[in-house]
Amino acid sequence: MSAIAAEWIKLRTLRSTWWALGVGVLVSLTLTALGASTVIARWDPARTSDQAAMGIVVAVYVGVILAQLPLGMLGTMTISAEYASKMIDTTLLATPSRARVLMAKATVLSGAAIVASLLITVPGYLYGRFVAAEFHPSPLPAGAWTVIAGGTLMIVVSTLLGLALGTILRNGAAATAALVAILVVLPFVARMLPWGEHINRVLPAYPALQLIEQVPDIMPSWTAFAVLTGWAVIPLLIAIAGGRARHRS
Repeated sequence: MSAIAAEWIKLRTLRSTWWALGVGVLVSLTLTALGASTVIARWDPARTSDQAAMGIVVAVYVGVILAQLPLGMLGTMTISAEYASKMIDTTLLATPSRARVLMAKATVLSGAAIVASLLITVPGYLYGRFVAAEFHPSPLPAGAWTVIAGGTLMIVVSTLLGLALGTILRNGAAATAALVAILVVLPFVARMLPWGEHINRVLPAYPALQLIEQVPDIMPSWTAFAVLTGWAVIPLLIAIAGGRARHRS
């Protein structure tokens, strides 16, 4: 718990933390409001209350996905800033276990990502219900929980992926470039390839978009969740293993 408390103090005292969270939340909320208004205005008047509720949830979690890059960059900055300032030496002196330090950072960043998702989804959902009031949207239908879980997992995964890349590369610019390549560039390039569907199965973007019902299903939901989780867990394990290897050498 002491390591987590220390990482929380460091995270909340970084100016970049509030910039990343603020930009991510404000941009996502703005686009959510605009998108929801546009989409709801085009709904068929015969839409049922459950369909309306589901449409609101999907519109809101599209907004959450849009916050993945700012939150991912927060992950990269959290660790790369310590390497740049040499503060990492002090951190490791206080907590010699690199794995413990990284897990403490991951815990704090996951909490920040979940809070950011709530700051987007709660106002977004309330706004969506207001705009769609004529459809009398029901409370959350059963299918909405897959969307909620998928969107929340994606924003957490993006944040932890940024942390892992920052740890592996030890350079904020390089880590951010790698993050953008994985989340944005590679999925875009893959769409133009004849076998791109197979590549997208193992990249984080498509499974996340499938879970929030923005693209056709090409895999079971449990597989999409597993792929997303892997993009958080595997890079963090590589970062831990790489740190141990450098320490031994």
